[in-house]
Amino acid sequence: MKSIVIINDQSTEAEHAAVFALILAQHLEVNIILADIPVLKLTTAEYGWTETLPAVDAKLTKNFLERKMIHPGFKPLIQELTLSCESEDLYKLACENEILMVVKGLDEFLPQALLNVNLAINNLLHKIHVPLLIIPSSWSENEFKRIVYLTDLRFCGMCTVKFLAHLAACWDASLVIAHASASGLPLMDINQAEEVFNEEVSCHIGYEKLFLNMLDQGKPTDTLEVVVSEMKADLLVLVDQHFHFNFITQQYFKDKCSLYQPVPLLIFPS
Repeated sequence: MKSIVIINDQSTEAEHAAVFALILAQHLEVNIILADIPVLKLTTAEYGWTETLPAVDAKLTKNFLERKMIHPGFKPLIQELTLSCESEDLYKLACENEILMVVKGLDEFLPQALLNVNLAINNLLHKIHVPLLIIPSSWSENEFKRIVYLTDLRFCGMCTVKFLAHLAACWDASLVIAHASASGLPLMDINQAEEVFNEEVSCHIGYEKLFLNMLDQGKPTDTLEVVVSEMKADLLVLVDQHFHFNFITQQYFKDKCSLYQPVPLLIFPS
């Protein structure tokens, strides 16, 4: 059976993310693997890292079991493992379990937040090759209502859209493909985009709440404001290192995090 891996570094951010991950697992009807991993600490200006393995704290597991029992409906199996960040451990985890996604909590207001995201990508996304869900510490919702996938429509990836449609269906949420042409590629007009969307994407997905939104490509745009404030996204979806990834993550975690209500990021491997 498929499972969600929750990264537990014994932090308050991990506990916060785990609460939502339990709700997510119940909606998706998948099991949970609570992965206790070392805390990676920056030790030198040259980005040298050391591992510190915290003592396993049963508090989160106990909290999980209590929440699971009071929630109606599906009750996921909860397994707790202690892992290192070595490739072998993570590879073994992925081989022995059908992992749907990895969930990690993050304090988005820390000065090193963007560095922490990149570290999580390098140590998790690149090694397990499944989507990484980043839960900001200030996000307090318990459902997704509007999922926005920022991409170039011509390269949106049908497997990604199918994954997102399944996720959206669990919440009866809207799924929006927000198109912005990748750098160096010709712009698409609305008629061309709608033709591609209808004939190449929507008809193969079959999700009634799948929509296309064209970002204004004729003038400089605050993409983050448009997606989060105007489109009212409560889950922002990106593909690692594709198209707008670096620009958006820099805006989100470094330049403008305090200006908008942070929402979770779902990052797919490239």
